[in-house]
Amino acid sequence: MDYYIYLAGVVIIMIWSSAVQSNLKSKAQKGSQIRAASGKTANQVVEEMLREHDIYGIVIEHKPGELTDCYSPKEQKIYLSDTTYGKDSITAIAVAAHECGHAVQDKENMALYELRQLLAPAAGISSKVGPWIVVIGVVISAYLERAGSSNIGYLVSTIGIVIYAVAFLFYLVMLPVERNASSRAFKDMKQAGWVSQEQFSLAHKILRAAGDTYAISLASSALTLLRLLVLRGGRRR
Repeated sequence: MDYYIYLAGVVIIMIWSSAVQSNLKSKAQKGSQIRAASGKTANQVVEEMLREHDIYGIVIEHKPGELTDCYSPKEQKIYLSDTTYGKDSITAIAVAAHECGHAVQDKENMALYELRQLLAPAAGISSKVGPWIVVIGVVISAYLERAGSSNIGYLVSTIGIVIYAVAFLFYLVMLPVERNASSRAFKDMKQAGWVSQEQFSLAHKILRAAGDTYAISLASSALTLLRLLVLRGGRRR
C-alpha cells in the first residue's frame, strides 16, 4: 500500500467520522427535545422489554454522565445516563431499548455477542501493543539486513500483527452485534407503541447513526491492519 493511498484512507475516515458524529449529535439532540407519544420513560421501557422477553433479575441503575448507557452482563445491570434515566424523550427511549437489546442477546446466548464479550478484555490492549511490536520487528529486520537475515524481525512483526488482529476481530464482531441490538429495539418499539409512527422514524435514524460510529471504528481498524501488513511485508529473506 502506497503511503499516499494510506494517507488518503485516513483523511476519508476522518471526514466520514466527522459527518457521522455531527449527524448523530443533531438527531439525538432533536429527539431529546420531543416527548414520546406513549409518555413512557426509558426506565419503564426497559422494564417492559425485559418482561416481554422473560428476563428477570436485571437492575436498572443511573450512571452519571453522558453516553454512559450500557448493559453489564456480569453485574446484571442496565446503566442509563443523565440524558436517559427517567427521561421520556424519543432519544432516551431509543437508547434504553437498544441497551435492553443487548440483555436479550445475552439471554438468548447469541454467538456473536458472546464472542464480543470474550474479545473485549484483550481488544483495548492489543490495539495499542500490536502496532508497536510490528514496528519493533521492522527495526530488527532493518538492523539484521547487514547480516543477511531478517527472519527474526519478520517473526516479531507477525506476532504483532496477530496481536492487533484481536482488536480488528473485536470491531468486526461488534458492528453486527450493535446493529442487531438496534433491530431488536426497533421491533419492540413498534409492537409496544412506545413512540408514534411519526416518531419511530426519528428513533430509527438516531440508532442507525449511533451504529455508524462502529462502522467507522471497523474501517479504521481495517486500515491500520493493512498498514501493519505492508510494513512487515517484503522484509523476509
